[in-house]
Amino acid sequence: MIKTEARTVYWTVTVYDRYGSAHRSTALHASAARHHHEFWSSKPSTARVGFTEHTLVQARAITTFADLPGSGERTPLPNLPAGAYEVKRFFRFTRALSDGSLTGFGPAVLCTGDDVRYFYEWTVQTQGHAHAVHVDVSTLRILDITLTHYTRDVRLADLPDDCTISLVGGLETGGLGWISSHEKAGPCLRVPLADASEVTISGTPVDERGDSSGHAKAVPGGWLAVRDGAVEVYRSPRKVHTRAADTAALAAAVLKRARQHRGGPVLRDEPRQPLA
Repeated sequence: MIKTEARTVYWTVTVYDRYGSAHRSTALHASAARHHHEFWSSKPSTARVGFTEHTLVQARAITTFADLPGSGERTPLPNLPAGAYEVKRFFRFTRALSDGSLTGFGPAVLCTGDDVRYFYEWTVQTQGHAHAVHVDVSTLRILDITLTHYTRDVRLADLPDDCTISLVGGLETGGLGWISSHEKAGPCLRVPLADASEVTISGTPVDERGDSSGHAKAVPGGWLAVRDGAVEVYRSPRKVHTRAADTAALAAAVLKRARQHRGGPVLRDEPRQPLA
């Protein structure tokens, strides 16, 4: 079964005052969370400011009617993964286009197998109506979607800087997903590719190639991107004009390598009908 994942990360800020009350913000971008901290930490009434990182992971896979929960059955949930706060599972229809790509069709959330079967039967029965949404029902596929919500308390120093946010945004705009990970060498981003290979992006405070004298040369805030732990995709040059320019060059190099490996994992049509 082909499965793809997409993730969304946001932060909430909790302000604890000296009188025992706590006030929590709504979902925030990392830079907005830092601004909240700057504003509230200077207030005499503030005892402390806390941060919570939220990660929503949506996994999607094509399924069939035969694999749906039976009549009258609730949709079973997967086991709650370590570190997860909540997990949800639901279904929706998608339409297979001629090039194998998929586009959404119908309600965004169908909670049970009964909901899926009812909507499909209703769609088939109303095709002859003048005001129906006409569709070739043979192109309809069923998506099995799991949404997992992870939370963890973090410090101000753990919030990504603007360049990291720009990097992630550039990867997502280019159709690439990413996974935040903590390896022995420190935090990194893992970028899965369509051919099952992976690019790992990490900070590189020291240029290990060294300078002309043979001594290692520090590159503050530099980047290193490696495919499958062996093939270097990008390393920050010794002379970096700005971190923003360095980050833009990193994103371009990763996107170029991704295109050579058919891009990121994309859920595409499978050669079967919903009733198979």
